[in-house]
Amino acid sequence: MYHNYRKAATAVTCTLLVTTLHISTALAQRDTTAQKITMPADGKLINDKPIGQGWVNMLDLKKLNLQPEFWKLNNGVLHGDCSNQTENHNSYSKKIFSDFEVNILVKMGGDENANSGVCLRVHPDNFSKATGYQIDMAKGAWGSLSEEGRAGMLQRYPGKASAKLIKANDYNHYYIKARGHHIEAWLNGVKTVDSDYEGAFLDGNIGIQLARGPKHTTVDVKGFYVRELNL
Repeated sequence: MYHNYRKAATAVTCTLLVTTLHISTALAQRDTTAQKITMPADGKLINDKPIGQGWVNMLDLKKLNLQPEFWKLNNGVLHGDCSNQTENHNSYSKKIFSDFEVNILVKMGGDENANSGVCLRVHPDNFSKATGYQIDMAKGAWGSLSEEGRAGMLQRYPGKASAKLIKANDYNHYYIKARGHHIEAWLNGVKTVDSDYEGAFLDGNIGIQLARGPKHTTVDVKGFYVRELNL
């Protein structure tokens, strides 16, 4: 009987070891709570535009899929508005991207439950369901990385820390870099995401979310630039 117990204990130990190794391989994160300005030069904006070559302005109806009843593009500003909806209303690129950088200036309004995010490598079934990465914009979640429709929250940036970074009723700047499974994001110059998650898509569309639910969300985007890497 002791021999059987020993075999069982060995099996459980091996299972736990394999599970632990799998989790460590699937999701690795670096600490981003120092709140220091560390954004690289590629994230720098001059007159709301990134410096350097290769940046593509995505604020063009020829480049975006969207629902005109929820999104309007006027004078170079993309405005989204939804209230008490039973479905999400995402706008997203017509082009599929793999490795890239994003510079985006976005102002979120509405009520205290307003919820949006920058969608990365999403695989949309329709305007409501777009599975993939999201850099969040919501009370207590600004600067966080989640996977919409699958894994959920991947790297949460502390709400008290993000509250010190965001500019209420004003434009906030995200610089985002996606290379392979490595996702990095800076909110107003401060790094908030540094994560490797092997379970996510390696390509997909890029866009903006208007979240469903009992809430009112408005979004204004006055700068939205993408630059592909390794071309």
